[in-house]
Amino acid sequence: MKGKKRWPARALALFAIIVIGVYALVFFTGSKTAEPKLGIDLQGGTRVTLVPQGDEPTSEQLQDARNILENRVNGMGVSGASVVVDGNTIVIEAAGDDTTEIRNIGQTSQLFFRPVLDPPAADSTKVDGVILDMVNEWVKYGVFSAQEGQTVLTQLAARKQAAEKEAANPEAGSQEGQEGQEGKDIAPKEEEQPEEPKDVPQVTAQPLPEPNGPVEATERRQETTDMLRRTRQSTDPTEQFAALTLMSARCMGQITDPLAGSDKAELPLVACDPTSGQALLLDEVPLLDGVTEADGPRLTGEQIDTSRSITGGFNPQSSQMEISFAFSQAGQPNGSETWARLTSEMLQKQIAITLDSQVISAPVIQGATPVGSATSITGNFTQEEAENLANNLRYGALPLSFAGENGEPGGTALSVPPSLGQASLKAGLYAGLVGLALVALFVFAYYRLYGLISLASLVAAGALVYGTLVLLGRWIGYSLDLSGIAGLVIGIGATADSFIVIYERIKDEVRKGKTFRSATASGWERAKDTVVTGNMVTLIAAVIIYFLAVGDVKGFAFTMGLTTVFDLVVTFLVTAPLMIIASRNSFWSKPSVNGMGKAFKTAEARRAEASIGEHNGVDKLELQAAAENEEI
Repeated sequence: MKGKKRWPARALALFAIIVIGVYALVFFTGSKTAEPKLGIDLQGGTRVTLVPQGDEPTSEQLQDARNILENRVNGMGVSGASVVVDGNTIVIEAAGDDTTEIRNIGQTSQLFFRPVLDPPAADSTKVDGVILDMVNEWVKYGVFSAQEGQTVLTQLAARKQAAEKEAANPEAGSQEGQEGQEGKDIAPKEEEQPEEPKDVPQVTAQPLPEPNGPVEATERRQETTDMLRRTRQSTDPTEQFAALTLMSARCMGQITDPLAGSDKAELPLVACDPTSGQALLLDEVPLLDGVTEADGPRLTGEQIDTSRSITGGFNPQSSQMEISFAFSQAGQPNGSETWARLTSEMLQKQIAITLDSQVISAPVIQGATPVGSATSITGNFTQEEAENLANNLRYGALPLSFAGENGEPGGTALSVPPSLGQASLKAGLYAGLVGLALVALFVFAYYRLYGLISLASLVAAGALVYGTLVLLGRWIGYSLDLSGIAGLVIGIGATADSFIVIYERIKDEVRKGKTFRSATASGWERAKDTVVTGNMVTLIAAVIIYFLAVGDVKGFAFTMGLTTVFDLVVTFLVTAPLMIIASRNSFWSKPSVNGMGKAFKTAEARRAEASIGEHNGVDKLELQAAAENEEI
């Protein structure tokens, strides 16, 4: 009995300790400021849209890509970012100012290991026509502009004309040199202007019109990918020579590759080596030892052992940036054995390592790598590029190749200003203040001064939730956005519902004729199960929505579930204890103070009816006794 009397004070003390502990963590750890981490719609940030390239992706491929991207984001330390599958695209959002890492997150990092081949022997009778046709195709699909294509054709015609002239008069060059040495009295000749090449082929193709809408854009990207595979991954030596010629011109001016990781591993590839500005002819990606099927596993980034250390940075011994990794030895066949065999067969030859169809390194193999040993890639990387590449390798290659909405390699990165979200937040705050004022008017009109307990419960819930959100922003990177605020409003509103449930149960007990103090205790006992049941239903719904939903809806479900849990804490540790303490005070027991005047009048009326009934019952017994005496 003594424990029940002390329970309300102990409950309030426990809640005070919880709140003090939360805010002690807020003000004495981390940034030591009571500011929650805001989402992209409230503080701005970066949104990256990734559109799959090539064939139509399956739902499994999109989900695998989403999981890998999420791991990359977490590995980069970009907190508060979301990775969401939206139809056939993937949208990545990161709040804050420093989101430079997120802009390159969509790089496929599909590593292929391809032996470098010698230049092919082209058919001289066909090569000019093949080059002209290829230039027209590249102009048509926007790989070259018409001017760039014409420049390439003019340069090739000039080289051909110069070669023919030299072949026709091979001694002319040596005679001119001899005259320059011996004929000292001969006046120098005027500088000769190079002859304009004759019979230069003309570009006849026109670029295709801009696609109208996302469907046409997707189809155009697929057509461009198919064309580049056909021209740059041909097995015909003449077409390979033509592709090398055009890619050499393109490598000098651009770095990004429109094929962007969509090259087929079972075919050769003409690719750029940006470090030298040259194009290389690369062989197909080798099958793993013992594999004979063309679609079997090959020596790709998937064979890298991610359980071992993968590092990227400056190596003082080689004075170069270096990415170190090892191939997996698990299972048969495995990448480590294949790499060991390949390096032993390719001594003093090059093996190109391609990242998204582009050569990142083409080292000459100086010695065979033993099975199980680590391999190092060196190249002209910056520190950031080396670290990003190592991070991408660590979390695996994407099953899809991505571009942006307009074909940009790696995705479309859009800076999101916070102005719209802040305007919505300001409007929401004003609406919240107006709503709180209306709620206060209602509770004071209906519950009189007893409504102060309801408002105190709301304030207590708000304080606990706010401090917790600040800590969650530091600990797990949770970012509060507009949808999360909506969940908070609904969840905190449930605290007012719990107060109403308890109040109505107390009122029922008062109507039965109990004293206010007794009615409060028994009303709380009756309301307890209802409050718990109602909150559990809401919590289950929030959990289901959280695991089934994506994006903003997920944030809404999280905050609604969090505030539902805190509603139970506040109800048991604040609302009910305050009501019980108030019931023990004569001031709060007054009907004019607690708003239960009608309930007390109903109880008095019932007692009066019961008293009259008892009185009438006695009169009936006396009349019955008198009648019985007369009969006797």
